[in-house]
Amino acid sequence: MKKVFYSFVFLIAGVSVVLISCHSGPVVNTNEINLANFDTTVKPGNDFFEYVNGNWMKNNPVPAAEARWGSFNIANDTNIARVHKILEEVSAKKDNAAGSTQQKIGDFYALALDSAKLNKDGVTPLNDELSRINAISDSKSLWAESAKLMTMGANVMFRVGVGPDDKISSKEIFGISQGGMLLPSKDYYVDTTARMRNIRAKYVEYLTQLYTEFGEKPETAEADAKKVLEMETNMAQSAMSQIETRNVHATYNKLVFADVVSSTPAIDWTTCLNAFGLKSVDTVIVAQPEFLKNVNAIAKSYSIDEWKTYLRAHLIASGPVRYALSDKISDINFNFWGKTMSGTKVMKPRWKRSVEATNAAMGELVGQLYVDKYFNAETKEKVHTMVTNIIAAYKERINNLTWMSAETKKAALAKLDKITLKLCYPDKWRDYSKLEIKNDAYALNAFRVSEYKFNYDMNKLGKPVDRTEWGMSPQTVNAYYEPTLNEICFPAGILEFPFFEADRDDAMNYGGIGAVIGHELTHGFDDQGNQYDGDGNMRKWWTDADSAHYFSKLGIVIRQFDDFVVDSVHVKGKLTIGENTADLGGITIAYQAMENDLKKHPEGIVEGFTPEQRFFISFAQVWRQNVRPAYSRQAVNTDPHSPGKFRVLGPLSNMNEFYTAFNVKPGDAMYRPDSLRALIW
Repeated sequence: MKKVFYSFVFLIAGVSVVLISCHSGPVVNTNEINLANFDTTVKPGNDFFEYVNGNWMKNNPVPAAEARWGSFNIANDTNIARVHKILEEVSAKKDNAAGSTQQKIGDFYALALDSAKLNKDGVTPLNDELSRINAISDSKSLWAESAKLMTMGANVMFRVGVGPDDKISSKEIFGISQGGMLLPSKDYYVDTTARMRNIRAKYVEYLTQLYTEFGEKPETAEADAKKVLEMETNMAQSAMSQIETRNVHATYNKLVFADVVSSTPAIDWTTCLNAFGLKSVDTVIVAQPEFLKNVNAIAKSYSIDEWKTYLRAHLIASGPVRYALSDKISDINFNFWGKTMSGTKVMKPRWKRSVEATNAAMGELVGQLYVDKYFNAETKEKVHTMVTNIIAAYKERINNLTWMSAETKKAALAKLDKITLKLCYPDKWRDYSKLEIKNDAYALNAFRVSEYKFNYDMNKLGKPVDRTEWGMSPQTVNAYYEPTLNEICFPAGILEFPFFEADRDDAMNYGGIGAVIGHELTHGFDDQGNQYDGDGNMRKWWTDADSAHYFSKLGIVIRQFDDFVVDSVHVKGKLTIGENTADLGGITIAYQAMENDLKKHPEGIVEGFTPEQRFFISFAQVWRQNVRPAYSRQAVNTDPHSPGKFRVLGPLSNMNEFYTAFNVKPGDAMYRPDSLRALIW
């Protein structure tokens, strides 16, 4: 089962790198504190986000091809150009050896880029699969095709995977979770607000257009689209909400697979396992048992023809091929997923979409070429030093806590000692030898990539967990913590402005990448991570009193974020509590590490700001962004991360050190009385 990583930012991926220095010696003014970006008419204690970023926000509207625009996008854009250069060089060579890294990357990218061929081929790359769907005649053939589509990356019926057992983290186990619905979450099907009703109407229009493009008459296409919405809505009735899925105990239901088979007789498990390449399964983790029971029930309540209608929609609207067919199909997909759902005005240019698709398809293959071309291996040691400093600061904070018992402190320190550090790029690269990329059709290659990734995971079953494996490619502008592995990962791609730069002072680096490092470390102790011990096993290791005290503090954070409003919609404190806790812990720990460093390497005033002030300014710069209202509303419903502005205002309003640095007083908008501050770490 594919684990969900606790990543620093939602759906940001790209390429970037810069050499860093943890101790820069004399302060060098790199003009990173650009006062032209500030809105000095705003008092820091009223809205620190606007104070640091106000003029930048006014002068940097969201580009037409984006749903949001900020520091991450700029870093991403700058460095996509680097991967673009790599791909152009590789694809231009006509003598790449068959099966080589260059052949796979080059052919995938070239086909993605070839709009003339895509438009000439039209929908024909899917004809064979559509024929197989149309040939379904009974339950066995229905499940054979459904399972095959799962391997191809289509979201049908439910999701399956292989991953570490939450309670035996050294063992790979088969898992089943809810799926089969194309809209982002349960709310989109059951929420009766005008906005959600409108999205459902647009969804029917979208599917109608797709069906029509694939040859159905308009009236038939509309009826089929409405039927798919009905079927997915029936699935959604029993699905867990986004907030409910945060309960790691509720989603850990370890069952004897034979019992699952006997309790869901309408699902042909033998046929499914054959399609998955699994000979046998003894135990399984079912994340949402009620959902699976419901799928079993509705499998019998709809006819074979209705299921064929459902499968056709999920093939032609599947993620792998949304932008891998003709321009007409891409436009239909963009009008719904881009314009309606995110508010984006125009599609990204084909070259950029092709670069991003290749990067996503074969991240570590591209990453090998990227690291060779752009990265200095010596940086690993510099990053390691900074991570070590922040872990030491975290230990110091834990030892000084007054609300945590000695027993829990001992276990917490032991967990920190066991954290695996994955820095910059893997020591062992992923094996892509079984991935075949052909020079036939972009869509078919997209499916081959999905099948390769599916089989790669299935082949783990029965084998020891590979703790050297990475969950992100090295060129990714992001970071993550994984609880069952107790590991943090900082790819090369995140090691640049606004996170670090080689010649800037420590205060800025600690406010940037330092807060990211602390953020990921804190995920090991958030509302979910604190359920896992140092070996990655889900078990109770806090005392009851400490746990109660901790969750009471989290309750303060939940209430704070419930009060934040974006585009007339309240942030969901319970959905975002893990990331909000990590942000607060991350900046608290990074600040401690900076103060420890300043004792050895004092820094002076730069641009009129003390090191402590520069630390907070650096943190606020990371989160500057403009966001389209449609995207904001979608993110509030589905994203476990809070909007960028509140990722600044929320944590800082709880930090005594921020109050001191910027002289925040009662009456200032960000001021909270001591009793309402969440002082956790």
